[in-house]
Amino acid sequence: MTQSAIDQIPVFIINLDSSPERYQHAEQQLQALGISAQRFRGVYGKDLSTTEVDACYDKTANQQYFRRSLSPGEIGCYLSHRGVWQLMVDQNIDVAIVLEDDIDVEARFAAALGQINKLDGWDHIKLSDDRDTPAFSRKAVGDGFELVNFKRVPNCATGYAISQSGARKMLQRNKFFRPVDLDLQFGAELDLQLFSLLPYTIWPSSKFDSVINQISGGTRKGDTTALRNLKYRLQVVWQRWRYQSGDLDLVKFK
Repeated sequence: MTQSAIDQIPVFIINLDSSPERYQHAEQQLQALGISAQRFRGVYGKDLSTTEVDACYDKTANQQYFRRSLSPGEIGCYLSHRGVWQLMVDQNIDVAIVLEDDIDVEARFAAALGQINKLDGWDHIKLSDDRDTPAFSRKAVGDGFELVNFKRVPNCATGYAISQSGARKMLQRNKFFRPVDLDLQFGAELDLQLFSLLPYTIWPSSKFDSVINQISGGTRKGDTTALRNLKYRLQVVWQRWRYQSGDLDLVKFK
């Protein structure tokens, strides 16, 4: 892959002001691969006022469509990702890579960017999954990589590519009500064409605590009840039975 191909896709690392060492860890790995990254200032959920939370978080929809209330960290994490999507729309960025800062980067990450740069017809491509979720169907794209879709979408937002169309679709929600990684599992609600590129080239780093725990400084157990949890599980089952995460036939080579 040529340097010009690498430079065609901007790479954003979400990072809090209080955690410069996490950004340095991620940036140094990318620099070693010849990839420049931009720091994107993360939102610290516990600093948000009640007015700021009410402006972005739909408590009524949360009661209806998720199993518990969101923690301050999950709200801040979602706002951080939304901030990158909004930047893409505002600056008319066609494709971007979004990384959380608690990552380890595989040597083939640059090659993965090269494959993404050749593809059209997708909204979101996951580059990380710490649970090895099984694929539903597969499509070879070159250099040993495969594009796959899912019935059970990985609930990991550690690293992904997102297109302009994907950013616009995710921003259709004026307010959110699930954590960002789990909201992506319900991408069919927004007609999101979501895939993964295998093998994965981004992994959560054991060097740091999870980004949500670090942002929130608190628990995520919330206020679930047995009935609420059952209702959410039935929604998940329905989603998996009825939809696949993306149509591989729509993805074309440029």
